[in-house]
Amino acid sequence: MYINMNIEDLQLIVETIYQHNPSAYKRGGDVELLNSHIKAMQHLKEVNKIHYKEYNLTDLEALSIVILEGFGSSRFIQEPLYNRRKLNALTEVLIQNLDSALRKAPKNTHPVLYANDGFMRGNNRIGDIFTVNGFFTTSIDDFDNAHSIKWIIEPLPEGQTKAHEIYKIYNHGEDCPYPEYQVEFERGTKFEITDIKKGKEYNVVHIKELPSQTI
Repeated sequence: MYINMNIEDLQLIVETIYQHNPSAYKRGGDVELLNSHIKAMQHLKEVNKIHYKEYNLTDLEALSIVILEGFGSSRFIQEPLYNRRKLNALTEVLIQNLDSALRKAPKNTHPVLYANDGFMRGNNRIGDIFTVNGFFTTSIDDFDNAHSIKWIIEPLPEGQTKAHEIYKIYNHGEDCPYPEYQVEFERGTKFEITDIKKGKEYNVVHIKELPSQTI
């Protein structure tokens, strides 16, 4: 529904949604946050730091990747997938374009992926099968900085997995001493818990990706 739009179309939607909400335009507001990511994407394009052309991404698909790896992921993408009261035309545009962007991104080729905390699940048990409603952000590196759970993920083979190496499109930490090579699972990916190791500071939960339908 929202795949063939451009940035100007998105800004018209924003004007309609927030026309009676001036606080959205102030520092920290939704519009200010969105505009900062649009400017960031435009700069990344100018300095050739986002490889959107190589993967035939539209501007909105590229923007959704920048937001996912930036400071707007929780507000604009993840939270609305868990709380429908936060879903609106803007968040739907970004979510649908991220769906589309991931389908164009290269499939994961790494045998093991890692994540720290992220979505919260209580009462994890070996053998549990669950579906992640949102997008599941992982890395090819183990940063070992979890607060409650470290996830060790065994993805399906390249031809079957719903994990995508988005760092090949945009690596937001490539200039840092320890860059994060981010791999993103499509929303609606299914997993099974295969092992749990309890620790003093956090638990280590081993999961494997299961075949699941594309949303």
